[in-house]
Amino acid sequence: MRYLYYKATKKYGEGLLDRRSCLMILLAEAKLSNRVAVVPKFQLGSQHNNGKPLESYLIDEYISLEKIDVDYILEEDFLDIEKTIDSKNVLIIQDQPFDYSTSETLVVRSLKTDNFWSLKKTYDAFSLAKLYHGVGVKFVIPLVSAPNHIKTIGDQILDSLERPVVGVHLRRGDRLNKKLNDSMNEETMLRKLSRFDYNSVFYCTNDRNYKINDARFHSSNKFKTLLGDIKDNYLLFAIEMYIVDNCDFSVRTFNDSSPFFNIENQDNKNYSICNYSMHGSNNSFSKIPKELVTCNYEDYNKDKRKSFVKARPFFPRLINAVIRKIKR
Repeated sequence: MRYLYYKATKKYGEGLLDRRSCLMILLAEAKLSNRVAVVPKFQLGSQHNNGKPLESYLIDEYISLEKIDVDYILEEDFLDIEKTIDSKNVLIIQDQPFDYSTSETLVVRSLKTDNFWSLKKTYDAFSLAKLYHGVGVKFVIPLVSAPNHIKTIGDQILDSLERPVVGVHLRRGDRLNKKLNDSMNEETMLRKLSRFDYNSVFYCTNDRNYKINDARFHSSNKFKTLLGDIKDNYLLFAIEMYIVDNCDFSVRTFNDSSPFFNIENQDNKNYSICNYSMHGSNNSFSKIPKELVTCNYEDYNKDKRKSFVKARPFFPRLINAVIRKIKR
């Protein structure tokens, strides 16, 4: 067996989507180099979990790899194996590409942080990782799937909603500005969704105070009997994303927010509230369309960009930096 091990000096506590994208990069490079991926534990930030950080391998807890044909071993199970490998059979590198046919038993990427998407020189791995991950890096149905316990709860909630159902995810956090906030008010949302013939709406948001007072609109608060006492906000988020993915119509906040999990329905049924990117630092410079934005799937076999996220225009970033400095 040959192994690929990403060893990071520092772990960042970020959101589930961010940590998942980093795992997909490791898995993609392991696949391309025909190696077993040594999967590290990731830290899920406290800022998205009511002040409580979590550590997780992600696999089987929040995601399933049933459609991703990559061999892997958890870091804790690899430690004893690592001790048996002769140092002559270990190749230690940093962020540079390596010969995927190299004979060493173990290739270790010695990295400063576990923000693996900063490995910009591993372009081939990025291209494959985008297909695994999807959301925010390539608008496709991702290969990463929902584990059975998420599917079970999600399907029970979906079965209790009267079809057709619109799934809505409103991200009201770090990218929220006045224009985006106004585009999510109750009157505007009802008008925008009037294009659909629907009987119910499942909506989810990180804003506990947000509510739409319409009998057809339901949040996870209605399904506490099915959800139980979930204290892990990341698990609740994953369940909500599964539900939104599998509604008859899916409406998300940003135009690069594609399905979170692999879905069977390959129809173009995706829309966004605005024409902003989830990565955009210049969103405040863009007008928000009065109607929902139709989001079409990208060509699965073509890659529009080499980096893992879209490059941000220089001048808007410069202006924002100056504004932040003035406010200090």
